[in-house]
Amino acid sequence: MTILLPIQGAYRWLRRRVARRHATSLLEERLRFETLLSETSAGLIHVPASTIDAALERGLAQVVAFLGADRGTLEEYDADEPGVRRISCVSPGIDARPGITHGGLFPWTAEKLGRGDLVRFSRLDDLPPEATTDRAAYERVGTRSHVSLPLRGNALMLGVLSFDSVQDERVWSDDLVERLRLLSEAFASALERRRVEVSLAERLAFEKLLSSLSTTFSNLSAVDFDREVQRGLRRITDLLDVDHASLVEFSKDGAVVRSWTSDDGMDMDMDDFPWMTAALRRGDVSGSFPVDQLPEDAAVDRRSCLTRGITSQVALSLLVGGRVVGGLVLSAVRAERPWKPEELMQGLHLLGEVFANALSRRQVDTEAQRLRQELTHIGRVSAMGELTASLAHELNQPLTAILNNAQVAQRFLASEAVNLEEVREILADIVADDKRAAEVIRRLRQLLRKGDLEYVPLDLNELVAEVAQLVRNDAIIRNVSMSLELAAGLPRVLGDRVQLQQVVLNLVLNGLEAMRESPARDRRLVIRTLGDGAAVAAVAVQDSGPGISEKDADRIFEPLYTTKAAGIGMGLAIARTIVDAHGGRLEAANNADGGATFQFTLPLSKDDPR
Repeated sequence: MTILLPIQGAYRWLRRRVARRHATSLLEERLRFETLLSETSAGLIHVPASTIDAALERGLAQVVAFLGADRGTLEEYDADEPGVRRISCVSPGIDARPGITHGGLFPWTAEKLGRGDLVRFSRLDDLPPEATTDRAAYERVGTRSHVSLPLRGNALMLGVLSFDSVQDERVWSDDLVERLRLLSEAFASALERRRVEVSLAERLAFEKLLSSLSTTFSNLSAVDFDREVQRGLRRITDLLDVDHASLVEFSKDGAVVRSWTSDDGMDMDMDDFPWMTAALRRGDVSGSFPVDQLPEDAAVDRRSCLTRGITSQVALSLLVGGRVVGGLVLSAVRAERPWKPEELMQGLHLLGEVFANALSRRQVDTEAQRLRQELTHIGRVSAMGELTASLAHELNQPLTAILNNAQVAQRFLASEAVNLEEVREILADIVADDKRAAEVIRRLRQLLRKGDLEYVPLDLNELVAEVAQLVRNDAIIRNVSMSLELAAGLPRVLGDRVQLQQVVLNLVLNGLEAMRESPARDRRLVIRTLGDGAAVAAVAVQDSGPGISEKDADRIFEPLYTTKAAGIGMGLAIARTIVDAHGGRLEAANNADGGATFQFTLPLSKDDPR
């Protein structure tokens, strides 16, 4: 009995020692886990979205090392494509495992995780009968023990965190699983934060694009329209990650006016897409169209898509005031693109409104330009009416000379001795006079020409001289001394010759008319060209009339306002409209010594070699 007491004491001491060591081991392990959790969480909190993958990979490697697992996998799901991102950490000689949802290899596992349940087994025999497919897949990839935890955020399935034991079977205790849940929350928070940051960045980029396009198209000139539309389409393809974007414009009767594409190398002739064009024209298009799902009556469209390598499209009819003005089409040429209908169409509708308003303004501007051209043509015809006497005189001179020379030639030919040398001289005079008359008619036809505007580099001195030649006789008839002061070496300007000649003609006729009541000896008209070495050139028309009265100063450029008894008040208004359309400025001021000067500026041509 006395011997047993020391033995019992030693046993109790040994048990206490083992218990203390076990408690110490558990405490150390818990401290290691707390350190791991702290380091992993810290490493995932303060990193930008662009580098979060690297932080996730580091965190996964730390957890795998802590568990002593052979394989760790982090899968991040997407709303449309599960498992689009997968990070793996494996021991040497161990292959990475396919994703849980990859090719339907693990249907039972994927279904349980989708419900938010944990999946774990210490050995393959623990799997239930309904997991037969999963068991076969686990065996193929060498998994002997496995645990998977769903990663959730805001009731959404963000991904899966899983670990495998390949070399040995192991038990995933409740305590260990609870620790893994804490770690999974850190990974889920990182994935959710990245998703929020990416979504916010995409939204800000979209808002920036929308604002930029709205500003651009609200102040867009006709000259820059095509370039800015193509640039806008390219920016859409970059932002939405599509391959091509196209814009089509419809007239009021539904005909295709023209189309634009983001890529010069992508031919998107709408004649090759009759089904899509008709649907856009009806105004009932808003959605995605995979090529292999196009209806039977879209055979031509399907063939055109296949020819261009297009796999799917998204289209939207553009309406303004209930009328279809065009259509916007996005095309993918990669493997069929999974569009995000709600998100994409919401943004596309906003972008569509910008393009719809741009097309509507373009159509209004085109119609206004057509009316302006009609009005300016009427103005030119009216101006020619004011030059009737001058033009009649200028044409009468060469025509009279031609008639006289022809009659003289007839008399020479009727005589017995014909002097051929004199006949040759007479014929030469007839040819010269004919050219004079033809030149007058050419200038008239050029000024009265009715057609589209043609902006080209122009010699301003030459343009002014031609107008001066046209009104020279009219100035003589009115007893006006007209002179030209043309600046030497003047750079070319960019403009439409006929319209700018009309501006000069209107200003000259206005100056001649202003001196109607002035004494004949005081009637002087000076036409100047000026260059200040900057980015503009100018034309000034100075008269010696009574000048501009104070009450008329603010209204002389208004349409239908006139101080002439027989005037219609359109000459100066048309002149200012034309100058404004050319990016210049028309102004008027009284001269210090009497009379008034009308001066307009024009931007220089960038293509001028001088």
